Amino acid sequence: MDQFVVGRDGDVLFLRWAPGARITHAVAVEAATALRHLSEGQILPLVVVMRGIDGVTLKTRLEMNSYQGFSVVALVGDGPVDEVLAGFAHGALTPTRYFTEEESARSWVEGWSDSVGTGPAA
Repeated sequence: MDQFVVGRDGDVLFLRWAPGARITHAVAVEAATALRHLSEGQILPLVVVMRGIDGVTLKTRLEMNSYQGFSVVALVGDGPVDEVLAGFAHGALTPTRYFTEEESARSWVEGWSDSVGTGPAA
């Protein structure tokens, strides 16, 4: 089973975790590498669909919070369990917000990008 799918639509990156995925350090690094490839050297906004994931390891949570490869991150879930799992992002260095609808998440990241612009990745 594939743990995730990545994509890009214009200047917005997407990461869709498979339902039941357990996000470990190795899987998160694999996803970040795939997203970096799609970004073509730009720091872009990211929409993460995390509906139904099984969990995120502690080490992975800490490293996700310190990663600065995206301009802004919108996490999309569908209920209280996903919202609790998204709670790890409160300490993130990148502006991050939780949504229950993809359309709202995309609008937010696009609005954020319009206000601050995108730049080259370090």
